[in-house]
Amino acid sequence: MATWILVPCLGQLRTELNRIAPGRDTSSDGTIGDVAHQSRSSDHNDDEVGNVPIRDADSKHEVHAVDLDADLRESDLTMEKVVQHVVARCRSGAEKRLRYVIYNRRIWEASNNWRQRSYSGDNAHTQHAHFSSSYETRYEASTASWHLEDIPVALTEADKKWLAAQIDKAATTAAERVWKTKWNINFEPGSTPYMAEAGNILAHVPGEHARGEALLNEIKTDVEKLLAE
Repeated sequence: MATWILVPCLGQLRTELNRIAPGRDTSSDGTIGDVAHQSRSSDHNDDEVGNVPIRDADSKHEVHAVDLDADLRESDLTMEKVVQHVVARCRSGAEKRLRYVIYNRRIWEASNNWRQRSYSGDNAHTQHAHFSSSYETRYEASTASWHLEDIPVALTEADKKWLAAQIDKAATTAAERVWKTKWNINFEPGSTPYMAEAGNILAHVPGEHARGEALLNEIKTDVEKLLAE
């Protein structure tokens, strides 16, 4: 049998899913079809020698479907969110590389304007989601981002602590930069500054204090919003 490949666009989808869910279960992942698939028209078959619904323009042995296990093993990232994100992009016209998606007894198709309808096939696709790609060369070969990193998920406690620490670090660095560079202050902490530099500090303190306080309040508000999510 000729060596086959998964079309690049679906390879990119799988790669991005692995990136956002590195510990996901892959036991229900699938590409080329088994004997049952080979006996009927399926995107899981080799498009050069197998029974497929469409023949593409090239002579590469390719598979135009991928199954991705539904167990992502992430606290707030689910296959439902992944599917809805991908379908929404297809529905909006931002994504044109898919023909249809099947997941959990439902199917969304380009030919049906990506409207959801019930799926009653032999496999309910509850353990994995099925993605079938276009057979058009420019789409099947595209490795552009699927933007899975844009899927909204709740911050974990570890995420919140890390984010708060990063904001605190950035605020501290910014404050130090202002004091050290804006007014050319060059004396060591704890030492007595030159009178000219002391006067320079005193001249700027009132206005700078107010601006600094406003900036810190903005940062505090942003942090509180993030922690509340």
